[in-house]
Amino acid sequence: MHLIKHSILLLILIFGFICQGLFAQAIIVDHNYTNITTLSQSRIEQAKSQLHIAYGHTSHGSQVTTGMTGLVAFANGGGKGLSLPTNIFAWNNGGTGGALDLHDYAMGGDVGYYPDWYNNTISYLGTVNGEGRGSNNPDVNVIIWSWCGQASGYSEQNMIDYYLDPMTTLEATYTGVTFVYMTGHSDGSGLTGNLHLRDQQIRNYCIANNKVLYDFYDIECYDPDGTYYGDKLVNDACDYDSDDNGTRDKNWATDWQNSHTVDVDWYNASAVHSQPLNGNQKAYAAWWLWALIAERDISLSVQMTNFYAVVETGKGIVLHWQTASEVDCIGFHIWRSEIGSDGFRCLTNSMILGQGNSSCGSEYSYLDLDVLPNQDYEYKVEVLYADGEIKEFGPIQVKSIGIQPGQYMLYSNYPNPFNPDTYITYEIPKSERIKLTVYDVTGREVCILAEGIQSIGKHEDHWDGRDAAGRAVPSGIYISRLMTESFMMQKKMMLLK
Repeated sequence: MHLIKHSILLLILIFGFICQGLFAQAIIVDHNYTNITTLSQSRIEQAKSQLHIAYGHTSHGSQVTTGMTGLVAFANGGGKGLSLPTNIFAWNNGGTGGALDLHDYAMGGDVGYYPDWYNNTISYLGTVNGEGRGSNNPDVNVIIWSWCGQASGYSEQNMIDYYLDPMTTLEATYTGVTFVYMTGHSDGSGLTGNLHLRDQQIRNYCIANNKVLYDFYDIECYDPDGTYYGDKLVNDACDYDSDDNGTRDKNWATDWQNSHTVDVDWYNASAVHSQPLNGNQKAYAAWWLWALIAERDISLSVQMTNFYAVVETGKGIVLHWQTASEVDCIGFHIWRSEIGSDGFRCLTNSMILGQGNSSCGSEYSYLDLDVLPNQDYEYKVEVLYADGEIKEFGPIQVKSIGIQPGQYMLYSNYPNPFNPDTYITYEIPKSERIKLTVYDVTGREVCILAEGIQSIGKHEDHWDGRDAAGRAVPSGIYISRLMTESFMMQKKMMLLK
């Protein structure tokens, strides 16, 4: 993987989006936005000063607002080490006393009841005024609806007819209002279930059409440490199948709560149908949502004008992106996903440096060598800002036509840093004996992950942070080493506890 400074002349395939300022307009708030400690006071105050929110929902949607209510006292008490003004997270209908103006249960029902939710929105807003808002509630500039359980039973066409198209119509009618899309809550049907497909349909639509999405489903598939449960039949109560036998026998929220300190790491607030921790996560993400909406309405920190992929025959896939301007841009990371698999992983161990502050356009390129022939990939560019904010652009899709197989390679482990599990991928061009070993920084062998005759191609092994005797090893730098009869390569890994 290398940063390319010059244009690649051989263009085998270009698949991308080229449009002025397109990508900077989408807001996707998911589990990546559940760290409340990185949300600055200035952003919180900016959201409170600008937004007037109306929220429609039934029971599941109340997880957001009950979580937000509990967050007030939690932050006041210094939970998670927060040191912010008293009642900074307060909210009420009208925004009195310096609180966020949020009208809870503003519209009756939820988006599973069509056309009721659509008609209720129009009744609440009223006739369009000169600012593109509703004459009945002219201050309201954000509308958000949640689902109950109906998304699980929708077909692809139902989702278009009863949700996506009506939302788009409302946006076109009330141009001065930001309409927030939402995914449906998890229902235990897993990655092959209809709900997962419908939520992905909503997500894809929002990304492709630059919408604002509060990814309710994604948030409850991850614990605060980033452990994923979406592939373990997780349901809305946070129960999941720990041993793949088809029975949900554990609960990620209660497990995490029991191993952490209440009122320090989490707070005990009601989250109907679920656990308090799930409501905590929903509240953190909600405040990030308000902050990002308010920020987008002011300016775009990085204006992306061009993002596309090119296949360089026999080598890899080259990503190109251009910015029209940059504000407080530290740099970029590249993320990739194999289409058909779940989740993106970061390809860049070192950040690609941005311009900081620049009113002039800049061009960037990145070469991904770790690709297989005739594979469909998705790529995203992640932008890092000086104040800790992170934004994503994309994804774009590309097929690796013309890539030649056959190389020795030990790839960087992922995730990295990790705790305690990580995955190590390697590739060999012929069937032969290999040995994949973990060492500590002193050169002492920790454990052997794989040894013996291995088939041609790419392989992946798992390390659980334990030595050969099954003992958990301490935090620190470790080395993964791949050896064959004619090849040796090693990579650094960081275990953080």
